[in-house]
Amino acid sequence: MIKYFSLVFLFVVSSSFAGDKEKELLGLLQKKFETVKDFTVTVVQRSGGKEILSGKLSYKKENKFSLDLKSNLIVSNGSTIWNYNKKEKKVIINDVDETDPSFFSFRRIIYDYPSQCTLSSGQDGAFNILIFVPKENSNLGFSKAELWIGEDDLINKVVLTGSGSEKTEVGFSNYILNQDLPDSKFKFNPPEGSVVIDLR
Repeated sequence: MIKYFSLVFLFVVSSSFAGDKEKELLGLLQKKFETVKDFTVTVVQRSGGKEILSGKLSYKKENKFSLDLKSNLIVSNGSTIWNYNKKEKKVIINDVDETDPSFFSFRRIIYDYPSQCTLSSGQDGAFNILIFVPKENSNLGFSKAELWIGEDDLINKVVLTGSGSEKTEVGFSNYILNQDLPDSKFKFNPPEGSVVIDLR
């Protein structure tokens, strides 16, 4: 479930063969990304109308993140990733593999993925909606993604349609931008008594 949740972030922005409107929206997202050094946001994942998980995501350039969920805390300093199971008091440690398609990198998403998708757009009230359809053999892990963007050029929600037509929605709210988050937030020291599985 957590790996699928990570896919949402992995495919947040992508386009190709875009019209003027789509290119404009993508340009605004890229411009917004360049002004953001770090952020914290509340995330809620729903599937079939039911809440699956929720928590808080903190992100800092480049590729540092902390995803604090009810049962897990996933932390990365950009080179190492710690996945801590709070109930079992167990942490699995891995090196970050940038060749892994599920690797979490906003820069790669925004600037490298555009050539792998076709893009269309729509509107719902105050939200612009970018609709992404991966090109054949792109292996992005979804058949369609809808990205809802607010007037502040921040992502309000992402709706992913899987290869089997199942839909997953992830909402984003309560953004706090450019807080000068300390690097220490993106390192993890297992609590005393934790089981440590180091796969590096």
